[in-house]
Amino acid sequence: MTSIIKVNNIQNSSGTAAMTIDGSGNITCPQNITFSGSINGLPAGSNAFAARNNATVWSSASGGNLIEFNDDSGGDCFDTDNCYDTSTYKFTAPATGVYTFWYSIYTAQSDTENGFGFLKNSTKLNMGAGGQKHFSYMQFASGNDDHQQTSQVIVPLSSGDTMGVCASTASDYYKGYSAWGGCRLA
Repeated sequence: MTSIIKVNNIQNSSGTAAMTIDGSGNITCPQNITFSGSINGLPAGSNAFAARNNATVWSSASGGNLIEFNDDSGGDCFDTDNCYDTSTYKFTAPATGVYTFWYSIYTAQSDTENGFGFLKNSTKLNMGAGGQKHFSYMQFASGNDDHQQTSQVIVPLSSGDTMGVCASTASDYYKGYSAWGGCRLA
């Protein structure tokens, strides 16, 4: 037996409207509401993480190699559902859905070029033209100015798929100023 409750307004215990639902199903919350239930069977804010490297040294990565982010519990780093592995540097999707990931990598030192991208399972994501599979890339005509490379992706994952950040070309990066993270969107 299925029960259906039809409402337009939900009030808080003092009798003021806390939530309004219009005819299209859009929800408006005029007051600050803390949600601690679940959406589609997952707790609100599930599968979120932010990781960094706790070393303050330069490192090199060959094209295709994962970038090392070994700390998800220091400073503002976290892992809400233990989906990120600090020894393999990979996030494992606990459920099929749509996820977003980002990275910010401090790079340059003495390289003439640096490129980074996302690795889904064992394959670099290819969303750019030319087949280089860079999500961020810098080439230097002269000098070797340091800079921050950032990127973000929204990608569907199946349960058990992994994501990581990799060098898309031989690149130097400073571990102490680099971070990445992500979460499930839907």
